[in-house]
Amino acid sequence: MKELGEHIRRHADDYRDAVHQHFFATVAESRQIFALSMRDTHPALAPAVAWILDAADDAGFLPEETIERVRELGKEHRRHGFPTEIYPKFEASLNEGFIALGLTQHQLVVAKRAVHTVCTTMAQAAHAADIAGIAPAHSAQVVAVEHPNRNTAVVRLESGAPIEYEAGQHFPITSQLLPGTWRMLTPAHPADTTGQLLFHIALAGDASSMLAKAKPGDWWTLGNPAGNFPNLHDGKATALISFGTGWAGARAALLDCLAAGEVPKNLSVYSVASSPGEHYDTHFQANLQALLPELSFHNISRSEQDPWLLGAQPQAEGFASETAGESQDPIAVVLRHEKDAAKDKRFILVGPADRVEVARESLLAAGIPAGNIHAQSWQRGHEWAASAADLDGWEDWDAWAAWKKSEWTQT
Repeated sequence: MKELGEHIRRHADDYRDAVHQHFFATVAESRQIFALSMRDTHPALAPAVAWILDAADDAGFLPEETIERVRELGKEHRRHGFPTEIYPKFEASLNEGFIALGLTQHQLVVAKRAVHTVCTTMAQAAHAADIAGIAPAHSAQVVAVEHPNRNTAVVRLESGAPIEYEAGQHFPITSQLLPGTWRMLTPAHPADTTGQLLFHIALAGDASSMLAKAKPGDWWTLGNPAGNFPNLHDGKATALISFGTGWAGARAALLDCLAAGEVPKNLSVYSVASSPGEHYDTHFQANLQALLPELSFHNISRSEQDPWLLGAQPQAEGFASETAGESQDPIAVVLRHEKDAAKDKRFILVGPADRVEVARESLLAAGIPAGNIHAQSWQRGHEWAASAADLDGWEDWDAWAAWKKSEWTQT
């Protein structure tokens, strides 16, 4: 039912508003956990429902792989604090949204059948997680905040108990500064027994900027971790490429390798930023390079000059950054280093969805097989895209600059 999914996407705001108006009227207390602005309330709702309808067959039945993803959603959404008994009311609100869009009777039957499966599955998964004693969310207190430049914040937190997660996974996070709004953040180090967490945040978009303004003593709420980062321990020749604060995920994966004593010798690491001063973790990188001199490590910048008033802190001694040049394509620099070995390597791309998509297209154009490219990206609604083509391509870095200032950045 892809045509029905496309109809939802074309009328995303109308659908979302109709659903929430009905839900807020039916479950009054729900208004307290969502953003004050309707525009910021559950913005991924319509793309997620459209994604479900894309997967449904002509009768509204869902394939098992879609149902499995829905089960995970049921467990993840427990962070909102709703009991499982809320799902029939939420289902009714989703159906009210369909009615508001004027669907035909056949479309309405199909959509309702798919939504019923989704809500029933999510309720069952949430109940099973409750019975298993899995915490729906975690709390952690901010203990330190650093600003290595005006566009980046490094926030350290401590939780009352260790939080288990795998290196490279992300957490949905909110705070008292963001009522009802969540952002996906990836810890910059693997889980440990101390309950400490470290996040790198780009000041892009209102919500991320609010998180970046955290002060010691603030409390954050974290949902359960999600995502799967490729295994760097498997011996495959790998080029690990991070963009902006995507470095946090790459950093965690590298530290995980160090802890296991299994840093692969055929690993090359690239950190890409807009300008030299945007490379904010150079002291750690210098220490990593000193510890592993055989590691091929490169910093790449789009521009040679930092923007005015960037306020970058001093870089580590010996720091050097290569410039992408007139093409402004950092992948061209990567491929120059990889040379003939590139087509046999695995490329792991970590960072904002638009930059990862541009990099992926550059790699494909250079003849890298699609199966050798692994994307670890974030963007609100990105995971619900029908395909990569639905992301509008982000054909150039100027598009990235405009997007970075928009509301759609997650970290």
